Amino acid sequence: MKWDIFAGARRPRKIREDDPIGEVVEIIEKFAPKGYRSERDIFFYNYKIMQPYLKPLLVFLQTISQKNRFEADPVAFSREVFLKLKDFYDPRDRLSLVEAVEDTGLIKKYSEAFLFFYDKMDLPVEDLKELIKDI
Repeated sequence: MKWDIFAGARRPRKIREDDPIGEVVEIIEKFAPKGYRSERDIFFYNYKIMQPYLKPLLVFLQTISQKNRFEADPVAFSREVFLKLKDFYDPRDRLSLVEAVEDTGLIKKYSEAFLFFYDKMDLPVEDLKELIKDI
């Protein structure tokens, strides 16, 4: 008898009762593309163990979990996601909004967030500067 030890379903993660991030992650995982689960774990979910990132991560994930808002008004929603991502990426608020728009690392995270959570690669990063100018 052969057993394929590398194939197999992951066990569902147990969510603690006092873990609001775990609840939001469970909502996100219902619609997020399965192929990017490990990337979401590495680049977003694992930050819940670091205290300075806890509150901005929760706010960011709550925003991401509102998929219907993304489908209804993608421009306004992507602006809000960028602002929440900036708060998560820069918890000490050292970057101004102008600096954040020009920060290549933040722009890359912004593009990756839409790829990992919504499987969208065609977001116009150039339009982001126009969107932020309105704020």
